[in-house]
Formats: sequence, C-alpha cells, structure tokens
Amino acid sequence: MSEFLKKIPSRPPGWAFTAVALAAFALVLSTYVAGWSPKYGITRFINIGEVFNQRGIAAYRATPKYVGSPWGFDGQHYAEIALDPLLRDPQIRTAIDNTPYRARRILLPWLAWAGGMGRPFWVLNIYAALNPIFWLGYAAILIALFRPQGWAGLAGLAAMLMTCGVMESMMNSLTDFPSFVVMMLAMVVGGLGGAGWMTVSALIRPENSLLALPALFEYDPPWGRALARNVLMGVIAVAPLALWMAYLLWRLRGMSLTVAGEHNLDWPMHAIYLKSVDIRLMMREGRIHWSKVFFSLYKSYDMNALLTVVSTMTQCLYVLTHRDWRNRLWRMGALFVPFFICLGYQIWFSHFTVTRHALPITLAFNLILAMRPRRTWALWFLMGNCFVPFGIYDFYRSGHLAYPREEFATAGGGEAREPVGALFGKGWSNPEWDSRDTWRWAVDQQTSITLTNPGPLALKVELDFVSQSLVPRDLRVVVRGSAVWLGRLEHKNQAVATLPFSLPPGETTVNFVTSQPAVAATMTDLRELAFMVAEPRVTVIEPAAGSSESPTGRK
Repeated sequence: MSEFLKKIPSRPPGWAFTAVALAAFALVLSTYVAGWSPKYGITRFINIGEVFNQRGIAAYRATPKYVGSPWGFDGQHYAEIALDPLLRDPQIRTAIDNTPYRARRILLPWLAWAGGMGRPFWVLNIYAALNPIFWLGYAAILIALFRPQGWAGLAGLAAMLMTCGVMESMMNSLTDFPSFVVMMLAMVVGGLGGAGWMTVSALIRPENSLLALPALFEYDPPWGRALARNVLMGVIAVAPLALWMAYLLWRLRGMSLTVAGEHNLDWPMHAIYLKSVDIRLMMREGRIHWSKVFFSLYKSYDMNALLTVVSTMTQCLYVLTHRDWRNRLWRMGALFVPFFICLGYQIWFSHFTVTRHALPITLAFNLILAMRPRRTWALWFLMGNCFVPFGIYDFYRSGHLAYPREEFATAGGGEAREPVGALFGKGWSNPEWDSRDTWRWAVDQQTSITLTNPGPLALKVELDFVSQSLVPRDLRVVVRGSAVWLGRLEHKNQAVATLPFSLPPGETTVNFVTSQPAVAATMTDLRELAFMVAEPRVTVIEPAAGSSESPTGRK
C-alpha cells in the first residue's frame, strides 16, 4: 500500500482541473438539452406559475412558455420584466409580486432583452440560458483559484462546480448565482477594476453586492489614502445602481421602493433551530432512512434537510475559525456569515433555497480549506460538502422530467377543418402527467369541460377518456341537459366513450356529475378527489349524420 501511495504524484496534472470542469459542463449541458422542447424552448428552467402567467402583461401571456406549477418561483418575475425592461407597460405594476423589489435587479432582464432582440420567445429563452452562460465564466475563475492548491484544490473545484446553491439558481433562473460570479471576479481583480465589476453585480442583485462591498476595500496604511480609495470604489460600485433607482422612483411613482422581504431575517440561529425541530420530526416519522444512507445522500429531500444544516454550519464555523484577513474572498465569505445565520424560517422552510444565500461562505470554506490541507482536511471537506450529491441529482432530474402531453387529443374532421377546441373548466385539479399520459382529478361533485366549434356548421362529436374513482361512485356526462354517458366507476382504469352529440358553432359545456362527495386521496396526499379524467379525446364523426342520444352510453 505504501509503495502505491508513493507512486501518486504530489500534485495533480494541470489537465485534471480542466477535465473535472468539462465533466461538470457535460452534466449541465445535457440537463438543459433534456429540458428543451420545440414548443417551449428551455423556459421550464424559469419555473413559471399559472397564477402569475394569468395576471401578466399581454406580451408575457401571449408568449409560448412552460407553465408547470400554480405559483412558480422568483425567476418568472425577472423573465417578465425582460419583456419590458423600461417598465413602460402599466400592467407591470400588478403583473408580478413586488414590482419595485424585483425591478432593482435589472441587469439580467436587460441582457435577456438585448440577447433576444426584443422578440418575446427569444427573450424568455435567453433569460433561461443566462445562468449556464455565467457558469462558464464561473468554472474558469474556479480553475484559476483552485489549480495552485494541488489535490485538495481539485476536490474543492469539483465540489464548487456543482454545489447546491449553484444548482438551485440554475434550476429556477435566479439572480443569486450570476451576481455571485461577478462578485467573485470583483474580489479576484480588486482595486478600482474590482469596483467596476461590483457595479455589474449590484445591477444584478443589489443587496448581496452591497453586503460584499467592504470585502473589496483596502485596510492598509497610509489610512488617508486607503480611505480615499475606498470611498472612490464605493462610489463606482453604487453610482449606476443609484441612477437606476432614481429612474424607478420616477417610473413607479406612488409605489414604495423599500419593501424587501420583511420576513427574510430573524434572530441569529432561530430559524436554524426551528429547522432542526422539523428534522427531528422527520426522524420520528421515519422519513429519514438511516438503513439506506448512501441513496439518501443524493435522493432523499428529507435527508438533504439534515445535510444542509450540517454543511452550512460546518462552513460557517470553519470560515470564522480559520481567518485569512489578506484574502478578499475570505473576507467576503466572513461578511456573509452573520447575514446567513440571521436568515428567517421562511427561507429555511424550503432548505434547498437557503443554499444559494450561502454561496460566498461555501467558496471561502472550500478555498481556504484547500489552501490548508491538514490531517483533518477530509473530515472538514466531507462535512462541509455532504449536501452536494442531492443538488446534482435534483438538478439533473429537473431537466429530465417529462413534459406534459397536450391535454386533449382530436380526431376526425378532415384536414381542412379547424380542430375542435377543448378546455377544462372549474372543479378540476391542476394537470398531472408522466412520460405517457396526462390527467386531472375532479375535486367537486360537478365539473365541466368546454368544447369549442370554430366553424360555421354544427358537428357531431364523441368524447372519450379513461377514468377511475378512489371509491365506487356513479358518474353522468351531460350535454344540454341530456346524459350522453352514465355508469359506475371503480378504483381501476376504465375506458369511457360518450354517445355522439351535437356541437353547434361556438362553445358547448359538457358537465360531469357524481352524487358522491370527494374523498381524501391517501394518508400523505390530503387532497379530496372525486374521479379522474385521463387521455381525453374529441372525435368528429364524418359524415355529420344524425344520431340519437340516450343515457345508456358505452364503456
């Protein structure tokens, strides 16, 4: 064994750092390629919610994009601002959750608008691509920082390339990671040049950049000269942001520019204590599987809650106890430690979110640790980076989730005829899907589907779908007061096809009626559900001959 160890070179070859970065880039690229679709591009990485899509500005609502959840996440607001970066549309005031707060972070929307040449679909996709574009510069900076540190540097590089905060920002097209990359560059450059880069970072995410600004300052005598340079660097860093804020005061007059998430901060360590209470509850409920710890490291969201607390607290402790005052990157990380331990439970509740706030600490931890590879290095490294595997897995999974198929299929009608439109009405859950099917659950005893005949002539159509119920129940499908199908549903998939019915020009409502109330789905899914409709298809019968309508139906 000793002979084998002697053959290991004292330092890794230079190409090893590039190889690790290329492997990480292959994962990033393959995930975005897997998440692309001809209809939506890569907008699934913006995380757009239906609620904000419906209240968006006209250009935003009309642009094809992937809407995958009811509420979405923060990146959707900056993507919408990118369609109108001067905020001239009056609807922008109410289209997003907090216009003054979001509009401060204007540089990424401007980059997306310029890259997409003002074309809405291009703009949204360019915005979704900004995080991976910044990742390329991030990888180059990391290689320069970690290459001199030998094997410990190679391990630190691997951990930093795919750390959770980076993955979370890329999965949701957030501003945190691009701002952090530019802050890193500012610290590496230093001086007035670094202040210029801090200007860029401040226009991406002002709060983080201003918190990091003191790390850029000079603290060596002569003190008068240092003070003058620090004032000059501060002016350079904040002047463009101040001009933009003045524009916002004029453009958004009447709206407060001071609201910035009043529940984001708390007493030191209080939210972390509350999160530890959550983790103990998970343990008592058996949601953290110690017998499958290897798979839990990268697959279990609940286990990742524990690992996130362990990793981030390890990083904070190491940064505070291994000081390097001359290192601007260490100073940046140290400045973020008091801020991080004061984050509120609203952020810690979804623990994966908190990792992007820790990015400067994570960098300082891995860099200083690599610069001081002592006997305890492996223990510190594993504890400080044990949350990384889950982040990689979750990011990869996010790009490979199946896109929902079109909810309604149409058949018949001839090639020249416009297709019949179909839309779920009230009383249905949000759509669900897997790689093969899409479906919705009825949450009320009476629900509806609206069919639209766009032509001038009446049609004869059939509606067929697959259905099931959690408990035995009756179901009637009614059109204009007449039942076109009635029968009984069981807890198994059942094919349903209505009798032909008339579809005059315009809209026709198809009602679904059951006499039994909805019931709880499972012990872990507390939704109250009645029956499911999957793979719905509207078939136009040709020729449009008359057909009697009776309530017998067929299955």
